[in-house]
Amino acid sequence: MSQDLIEEAMLEMSEILEGYTGLSREIIYKKISEPPRKEFGDLSTPLKGANAPDKIIGKKYIKEINKVGIYYNAVINVDNLFSSLFSQLDDRYGFPEKKTGRRTVVEHTSANPIHPLHIGALRNAVIGDALARFLSYMGDEVTTRFYVNDSGRQVGVLAYGLEKLHWPSPLPSIKADYFYGLVYASTSTIVDIVKLSKTPNDKGKIDELVAIAKELSERFPEFWKLKEEIEKDADPEAEINRILKEYEEGNNEYKERIRKFVNEILNGFNETLSNLGVSFNFYDYESELLWSGKVKKIIDEILSSPHVIYHKDAKAISFEKLPEDVKDILKIPRGLKIPPLVVTRKDGTSLYTIRDIAYTLEKFKNSDLVINVIAEEQTIPQIQLRAALYLLGFTRIAENLYHYSYAMVNLEGTKMSGRRGRYVTIDELFNAVESVVKQKILEKNGDISTSASLARSAIRYAILSASATKPLSFSVNRVTDLNENSGPYLQYTYVRANSIMSKFTGELNLELADTKDIVNTKRDILISIAKFPYILKITYESLQLENLTIYIKNLADLFNSWYSRERILQEEDERKKTSRLYLVKGVKTVLGNSFNALGIDKVEKM
Repeated sequence: MSQDLIEEAMLEMSEILEGYTGLSREIIYKKISEPPRKEFGDLSTPLKGANAPDKIIGKKYIKEINKVGIYYNAVINVDNLFSSLFSQLDDRYGFPEKKTGRRTVVEHTSANPIHPLHIGALRNAVIGDALARFLSYMGDEVTTRFYVNDSGRQVGVLAYGLEKLHWPSPLPSIKADYFYGLVYASTSTIVDIVKLSKTPNDKGKIDELVAIAKELSERFPEFWKLKEEIEKDADPEAEINRILKEYEEGNNEYKERIRKFVNEILNGFNETLSNLGVSFNFYDYESELLWSGKVKKIIDEILSSPHVIYHKDAKAISFEKLPEDVKDILKIPRGLKIPPLVVTRKDGTSLYTIRDIAYTLEKFKNSDLVINVIAEEQTIPQIQLRAALYLLGFTRIAENLYHYSYAMVNLEGTKMSGRRGRYVTIDELFNAVESVVKQKILEKNGDISTSASLARSAIRYAILSASATKPLSFSVNRVTDLNENSGPYLQYTYVRANSIMSKFTGELNLELADTKDIVNTKRDILISIAKFPYILKITYESLQLENLTIYIKNLADLFNSWYSRERILQEEDERKKTSRLYLVKGVKTVLGNSFNALGIDKVEKM
C-alpha cells in the first residue's frame, strides 16, 4: 500500500509521548484524533497526569507538540509531508500493492423476478456494486452474485396468472419485466379479492382492492379475462401452491415455462442496472438448489439435529441453547430471543431461509467472507441463518457471514406497492435524473453527451454518501446540484483539476516546489491528500463507504474554495506554481482513484 503518512505521523507522535507517560505507544496511538478546532493543531490526544513540557520538538512528520490542559496537540511538518507524499504519488496511490489473499463474495440486489426493478432495489444494487468494486481495489478477490428466487410464492403467483392466460409472451411495445409486472400485480390483486369476498366483514378492504383493480385494468387489457379465469377456481391459493410444488419437484413443463419468463425478467433487470454501471459474475437459481437435492440434504441434516422442536405443528430449529458468548461472535445482540426457524411447510415444501442455508454453503465454496446486502427487514431471518449454520456445525461459515443491512430509500412524494403495480421504477428515476442534468448542463452551455454519466454518478453518490442504516429520501433536484455535495459536483471538480493538469506542458520537479507557499487552504488540501490511504484503510475495516464519500466531498470543497481565489497556471513565480500544480495533481489523483473504487465515472469535460 502507498505509505500512510498520516499514520506515520500518529506513530511518531505516540513514540514521542510514550517517554513522558506510563502508557505504551499503542494506547496513546488509539487515543489520537483530530482536534475540534484547527488552531489546536493537526492531531490531538488527551493524556491525564503526563509529565511533559508545554512544547516538544518533533522528528520527521511532527513539527512540534504543544500542551493545552490535558491535551497534547501536534502540528504536522509540511515540508517533509509534501516531499514524501509527492515522491510516491502515482495512479495507484492509496491502494495496496499486494493482494490481501481474502476471497470475498458480495451477494446483492437479488430482487424477486416478478416485476421491474423499482427504487426499493436501488440502494441494494448501488451499495452491493460499490462494495465489490472497493474491496477489489483494496486487494480482495471479489465475486458478485445475484440470487434468483424463482421458487418463492411470488413467482408462483405470477406463474398462476400466466397459466390462466395460456402463457402469453410480452407485448412488443413493452419491456418484458414491465409486462410481467402487470400480470403479477393483476393476479395478486384478483387472488386477494377472491379471498376477501368470502369474509363479508372486510368490505372496506374489498372496496380498496376493487379501486386498485380498476386502475390495473386500464394498464393491462387482459385484466378482466384473468379475473374471470381465476374466479373459476375454488381455491386459487391451493393452485399457486400446486404450481410451486410441481416446479420444486422438477415438473418439466413448469421448469421450461417458469425459467423462460424468469430469464426474460432478468434481461430487463440487466438493461436497467447497466444504466447504473452494475453487473454480476454469477446468477444463482434457487430452483437449481432444489433440483440438485442440496436443499433436501440440508433438511435431512437439520431434522437429525438435537435442536429440532415442534413449533406450531411443524418441525423447527430452536435457538434456545445458543450460548450468549457465541451470539457476540455471530454479531447477534445478547438477550435477543431468536424465534424458531420452521423447516418445512405442511405440504413438505421448504422455506426460504432453509434454502438459504444450502445457498450459503455454496457461496462459501472457495471463499473466506460472504457479504449479504439485504434490507434491514431481513435482520431476523439473517440472524436465524447464522445461528442455524452455527448449530449445524458450520462454525467458520457462520462466523464469516456478514449481513450488510440497509434502510429503505423512497422518492419524495411517492408511496409504492409491488403487489398492486404501484411503484417508481429505476428506469423512470434514471430518466428523470438525466433529464434534469441535461437541463442544468444546457444552462451552463455545457456538453450534454455526458448526461448519462452524470445521471449515473448522481444516483450512485446520493446512495453512497449516506449511512446505509439511515432511511434515505431521494430528491432529483438535490442529487443533481452542480454546486455542492452531489456526484456531478465531484465530477465537475475532477474536470477542473484534470483541465489544469492537461494544460500544463512542462514536467513537475519536487526540488522546485516552494513549500513555504503551502499555507491556509493549501495546507489543508495537502494534509487531506495525505489522509487518503488512512481513509481507505478505515473504510476497508468498517465497510462504511460513507467514510470515503464524505472525505472526497470535503476535499472537493477545499479545492474549489482555493481554485476560486488563487492563480495556478497563471502564477509567475515558478516555485509557487510548481507547489500548486502538485496539489492539483494530488486532488485529481485522489478523486480519480476514489471514483474508480466507488463506480463514479471520470469525465473529461462538462
